[in-house]
Amino acid sequence: MNDFENIVKIVLNLQVELSKMEGIQTKTLSIEITEKADLYDLVITDAELRKYTRTLFMDGHHARAIEEGFKYLNNVVKKKSRLNNEDGASLMRKALNCNNPVLKLNEGVNVSERDEQQGYMDIFAGCMTGIRNPRAHEHEWEDTETRAIQLLSLANHLVEKIKLSEKI
Repeated sequence: MNDFENIVKIVLNLQVELSKMEGIQTKTLSIEITEKADLYDLVITDAELRKYTRTLFMDGHHARAIEEGFKYLNNVVKKKSRLNNEDGASLMRKALNCNNPVLKLNEGVNVSERDEQQGYMDIFAGCMTGIRNPRAHEHEWEDTETRAIQLLSLANHLVEKIKLSEKI
């Protein structure tokens, strides 16, 4: 089974699992997935993220596509937070700090909401250190097509979270 077939299998399994979850309404995918471009366009919904990563992904430059995706995420946070002198993990920690956030993901009125803010701050910071940086600093870093679509899907989700956040 090749990477593309693995990705299609992952998406279909995810759809099955989501349909089992209480309170989650899902619709059967109406798109026919016959090429990796179809899957990419289905999963990467942010137009700007797609603009900066699609050609790299399609041309097989998976590590570079991931790096560009997470650099884009970094810049979305920087632009929205206006923390122009920060970058990477330190930017994420300042922008999404649970005690004094520049970007609020929720109202922060209860433990669960504060946990969400804290958890996403950690995820964002971890992505800069553990996903973006190795690809930016190691010229021989390689990623499979499957890993690339997984990580770009994560970047897509995180971009969406920031776009929905409230600037304080």
